[in-house]
Amino acid sequence: MNKTKFIEELSNNTGYDIETAKKINDIFESNFFISKKSKPKIIFELINNLDIEEQEADRIYNIAIKIVNTELKDKLIHPFKSRD
Repeated sequence: MNKTKFIEELSNNTGYDIETAKKINDIFESNFFISKKSKPKIIFELINNLDIEEQEADRIYNIAIKIVNTELKDKLIHPFKSRD
C-alpha cells in the first residue's frame, strides 16, 4: 500500500477529511508507530496537533495500526498479488 492509499484508507476509516488524514500520516511517519513504545508519544502528538481528546487520539491510532496490520497480512498471504 502506498502513502496515498494509506491516507485514503485513514480518511475513510476515521471520518476525517484528506487534509487531516495527511496530518495524521505525518505524525505516524515521524515516529516508528509499529512499536508499542511509541504509542504514548504518537497519542500525545495527535492530541496536540489535532486538538482532540485522548480517547479520539487512541481511536485514530488503533485504526492506523489495523490498516497496516491488514495490509501486512494480505501481503503475507498473497505475496505476488498486485495492489494498485
